[in-house]
Formats: sequence, C-alpha cells, structure tokens
Amino acid sequence: VTVRWVGELYKRQVKLWQVFIAEDATLVEVNPLAKTKDGRVLCLDAKVTLDDNAAFRQPHHEALIDRATVDPLEQRAKEKDLNYVKLDGEVGVIGNGAGLVMSTLDVVAYAGEEFGGIRPANFLDIGGGASAAVMANGLEIVLSDPAVKSVFVNVFGGITACDEVANGILQALAMLEQRGEKVTKPLVVRLDGNNAEAGRKILDEAANPLIERVDTMDGAARRAAELAAAASRPEGR
Repeated sequence: VTVRWVGELYKRQVKLWQVFIAEDATLVEVNPLAKTKDGRVLCLDAKVTLDDNAAFRQPHHEALIDRATVDPLEQRAKEKDLNYVKLDGEVGVIGNGAGLVMSTLDVVAYAGEEFGGIRPANFLDIGGGASAAVMANGLEIVLSDPAVKSVFVNVFGGITACDEVANGILQALAMLEQRGEKVTKPLVVRLDGNNAEAGRKILDEAANPLIERVDTMDGAARRAAELAAAASRPEGR
C-alpha cells in the first residue's frame, strides 16, 4: 500500500459521501474498486439509489427516470401522491397503513389458493386521512387496472374513524360516476376499529349493489378472491 494509493482512495471516499449527501441518496456504492499497477484507483462499477421522498429538493432527478420501465399506473398514482405498487394479480387491495396493507396481501394470497391461485393485484396505502377524494383517487387507480376483477378495501379506523371512511367510499364511488368512470367491479369492505359499527351501518343503509361488507379480514379476503375467480372464469364455465 502506497501513500499515493491511500490518497486516491481517500479522494474517492470523500466524493462518494458528497454525492450521497448532495443528491439525497439512500445508497451510493462502488463495486468493484480497482487498484492499477501504477497506483491509480478506478471505480469500475457503481450503484446509486435516490430517495423519492426528496424529489422536491432534486428536480433534476426527474430527467434520470427511464419512462420505458415505469408502470403507467404507478406513475399516475405517484402524481396523486398515492403509495401504490403494481403486482401480478386479480384482487385490488386498498388499506390504511403499510403494515395493514402488507398483511392484507398475505391474507388475499392465502385465500386465493382455494380459488385457483388468485393473487393480490397491487399494494395501495391511502394513509391515515382516508378522505373521499383520496379514496376516489385510490379506487380510480385500482379499478383502471384491467387485471383487477374485485377490490378489497381493508380499513382499521384510528385517527380517521370508520364512519368517515364509509362515507368516503360512498362519496368516492359517486365522484367516479361523475367523472364518467363507470364502476362495475365488486368491492368487499372490511371495517374495524374506531366507529366500526357506525361505518358498517352507513354501508348497509346505502345498499350499494357493488359493495359487499364482511366483518372479518379472513372472510373478506376469501370473498374478494372468490369474486375475482368468478369474474376471471371464461363465460359458460
């Protein structure tokens, strides 16, 4: 190890740190790093991961996006500030809270095994403030996926009570109709937590033929999978 090599290595490390901080990165990695016979240090390959949450500070990052690799539904969801990830399945999933949505994906996948391998079609976390507008945007994204055959709305009321969520769902469907979006896919809704009984009553009294209320998470997942399987079945079978 020569003094020159140590100096060159130090320069690279400083530059990596500067890039990491200046670009709001979550990862800046050089691998492999090579030392030449004459003592030079070369970065042969690199990987950089940028923090999407810092995009407002880094407008130039927009030009780095490869549009050919971005799912159009994910792009639309991003424009509406929705936390959405497209998956390969038939049951659209909407929930409040990343942990709840993740567990919902697992329950849907498990229930779907009974119906020929039905799977969740997406991850969509609408967060704590499930307003009518947020719910409408979420439903619009999920329902516009042609692969989605049914939707499972799984909400645990906390700061936002279940009666507010129930009204939000009904208002969301009305808003979609006003936008010219004809909703035909069934929604299975499970409400629990703060004001759950009031929310269930609101949905029951609305008697919307598209909405089916199921009180347990397992039962709702099974019903959503069953509806998706029925809609996926070729006509006449």
